[in-house]
Amino acid sequence: LLAGASILYGTNFPLGAIMNDSLPPSAATSARMVMASLALSPFLFKLNPKFSGTAMLCGCFTALGYTTQSLSLVDTSPAKVAFLGAATVIVCPTLEFLVNKKPMGLRDAPQIWLAATLCLLGVGVLELYDPSGTSGAAFDQIRFGDVLAILQAVGFGTSFFITERMMRGQPDQALPITAVQVSVTSLICLIWCISDGWIGTPGSESYGLPQLFLDGDIRTAALAVAWTGLITTALNRFVETTALGRVSSAEASVILATEPLWAALFAALILSENFGLNDYVGGALIVLACLANALKPSDFEPFLGSANVEEEN
Repeated sequence: LLAGASILYGTNFPLGAIMNDSLPPSAATSARMVMASLALSPFLFKLNPKFSGTAMLCGCFTALGYTTQSLSLVDTSPAKVAFLGAATVIVCPTLEFLVNKKPMGLRDAPQIWLAATLCLLGVGVLELYDPSGTSGAAFDQIRFGDVLAILQAVGFGTSFFITERMMRGQPDQALPITAVQVSVTSLICLIWCISDGWIGTPGSESYGLPQLFLDGDIRTAALAVAWTGLITTALNRFVETTALGRVSSAEASVILATEPLWAALFAALILSENFGLNDYVGGALIVLACLANALKPSDFEPFLGSANVEEEN
């Protein structure tokens, strides 16, 4: 299920760029979340009351992921946003260490350290290496959209972690938990729309529902909103929430490791996007980081020895 969700998630990035070309990012994200909320609304009030506060907090982090993703796509390529978003593979284990007090020493979790190193190298190649050699200082290449793409990983990674904790307590709450997450995100996006300043401007009447689907000039963007709202948000979030009742958030982030590759493929097919050597190398390192996180500490015993043997000595 998660592997299929990863393929569908890959469409978010090029379609997000298409939506941002026709609509303000706040309008595109809000319309998408409203559609997802409507689809999940029958389950909203079936949430176990003990999860109310936690589910709303989780929704705030989900909103952080979606809003920063939308904003980062304004000036950053869809493929790069997807690759930087793969940093969830670092966020989830870090939260397990900070919150669950899970041992994270080099011998306790060598796969985490290897994944972190590969991820940082990949981000460095993506952000600081200019294959053309035409830019100035390396850090001049970093855009605000790149920072937002990293925040996307923090938002989604934290929501995965919180969702896992709720689902382990009551796995039959997948749909209500998803409904609350999406509804909170929709509310936050509505506030974003109001504060964004475009409401009341000429043409803005076509940015909301249902007028969005009646304006022929933005028909492509409207179809993208429908797809991302119903399929890659409502359906995919439900699939993720269900899966997090069976696997840990760290394991789930690894299974979703191929998302950047699908995003790059869809960006090439839909947007005819070209990639440089640094994009291929940096992206490959980040995906390797995700896959390295799937290794077990026992896989490293030939190199590091056994932690249990160290303790006995």
